[in-house]
Amino acid sequence: MDEKTLDDPVRYSAHSHSHRSNSDLHRVSRRLLLTIALSISLLVLLLVIIFSVVRINGLVRENDVLQTELEKTRQELSQAAPELERTRKIVSEMAKGRLPHLSDLVPDKVIKIDGSYLKNIVFTVLNKNGSKNYEYKLVMENSTPRTVHPEVRIFIFDRYGVQIGSADVPGRVDIAPGESRSQSAEIDRFIDEEPHYFYISSSPADKPTGFIP
Repeated sequence: MDEKTLDDPVRYSAHSHSHRSNSDLHRVSRRLLLTIALSISLLVLLLVIIFSVVRINGLVRENDVLQTELEKTRQELSQAAPELERTRKIVSEMAKGRLPHLSDLVPDKVIKIDGSYLKNIVFTVLNKNGSKNYEYKLVMENSTPRTVHPEVRIFIFDRYGVQIGSADVPGRVDIAPGESRSQSAEIDRFIDEEPHYFYISSSPADKPTGFIP
């Protein structure tokens, strides 16, 4: 057996040992990289959790503050409501005191009128192009034995009793005995305020006297 033959097992053993060392080092490197990646992921997750907890706590505190302010506002409104109602009644009484024949204008309500040839009236709010218009529907009735030709005018007023618009019922309406007739049209408002009161005057041709409900 020569020297070359004796050297081969040694070389093979050294080569095999070197291969195993490289493989072990590769596995350790992979494990180390995985450990580092996992640590970074856990750190990021921890930071996200901490940020979320802090943010949630902040939102809870803000919500508590808003709820407290809302409850305070509700209490202030409940305390102010009776005073506002008293003020509204005072203003209404003052307006009706200056013009005692005014009637409350309530939209979408049939308002009975106890007067000659006038039975009831309904006011309707119309929304056109973002603005409010008011329409009336007046029902007239003739309970007399003769034909009448009433002339009717409608006036509307704001909460302070200031006239803000009017309407003339179109034409001289002929109403036969026992007949009912309705007329409707928009009210011409020359002041852009919300109407609170109305007044109707009626003058039949055979009886030129005013009517106030």
